[in-house]
Amino acid sequence: METDYTMKTYILIFFIGILALSCNTDDDLSIGDHCDVISKIISEDDFNAIITSNYLITEVELTDDCLKISFGSSGCGTELCQENLFSTNFFHAVFPLQRTIKMELINEEACLAVFQKTVSFDITTFQIDGQNKLPLHIDGWNKQIIYKY
Repeated sequence: METDYTMKTYILIFFIGILALSCNTDDDLSIGDHCDVISKIISEDDFNAIITSNYLITEVELTDDCLKISFGSSGCGTELCQENLFSTNFFHAVFPLQRTIKMELINEEACLAVFQKTVSFDITTFQIDGQNKLPLHIDGWNKQIIYKY
């Protein structure tokens, strides 16, 4: 009976090992594959109407197609906030074409607490045909980001 128990244990360990080896452990997945929100192109009028004074950007990091923005704001917490990232197809007469982008923070909670949050945005929608890099000007951030794709 003890041999039967030992054999079942070995078989169970064997199958667990097979399952563990068959799982996807691809370390080459970039952060761009795991962005929180997809960016959007909107009309120039809608873009100009976006308010950016209800938060303060503290850090910006670009990894592949994913732009991470850390910001501080006030409210009751981060759970009910909604973040969006927008640009428009209105370009200034410069080459290469450049994009101005704005993060929109929708937070209708009226609390005095201050919070910090980081959100990542998939910016593939901002790519421009015929260019392989794109200067980004983020409203509220004083450094230009170069997006290479």
